[in-house]
Amino acid sequence: MNGFAKLLRLELTLQRRSFILPATVVSTAVICGFVLLLPTRPPSPKVTAFFVFMDPATIGMSFVGAMVLMEKAQGTLDALAVTPVRPAAYVAAKAVSLTILTFGSGLVVVAAATKGDLDGPRLIVALGLCSAVAVLIGLACVARASSMNHLVITLLWVSTTMYLPLLAHFGVVSGHAAAILAPIPSYAMLVLLTSAVSPEAVSAQLLAAAYLAACVALGFWWTVRSFERSIVSEGR
Repeated sequence: MNGFAKLLRLELTLQRRSFILPATVVSTAVICGFVLLLPTRPPSPKVTAFFVFMDPATIGMSFVGAMVLMEKAQGTLDALAVTPVRPAAYVAAKAVSLTILTFGSGLVVVAAATKGDLDGPRLIVALGLCSAVAVLIGLACVARASSMNHLVITLLWVSTTMYLPLLAHFGVVSGHAAAILAPIPSYAMLVLLTSAVSPEAVSAQLLAAAYLAACVALGFWWTVRSFERSIVSEGR
């Protein structure tokens, strides 16, 4: 546990040195700017959920990739293979530190989009799970990326897939078409975020939360496995 705490402090330091914090502030400010420019204030729960979803999706899936690639270039990850630090501890520290960051920025977006008319406990659960899923997706994408071009192409396909449930979220598709999109994690993310600012069916909330919790567990396992294979074993 003491070793994990040291890794977590190191990750927070690396975030400052790699300018992740300023980039997060800028991206969050841009999203809040769009929210404040909306003609309808406060925006509808679905629109609010969309903007809140944009924040962890941007930070979790994009910024984490740039940060890890920077560490690869500096040889940080090569050193991981010859130290007692296990890949699981590295991934956990990275995931926790960036989840905290995306959680905080998500709260700022919620504050800009609402006037306090939300469910606090639901918001905490929703932002925590959504941030963790987005960060783990970003880590899984960058684990096998050998260059920025490789990462950008991977994130392009992943981001396109993650944004597809917006069609169901805004009612563009429904019925069987919406059911096909339901297994994509962002579908549950949007359901949970919407429920945080507007009460909906409890069963839908619980199912979305349980599904995202399973995605976090599976995503952590998959990310650790990817780092072990592509960074520790192959030395990339």
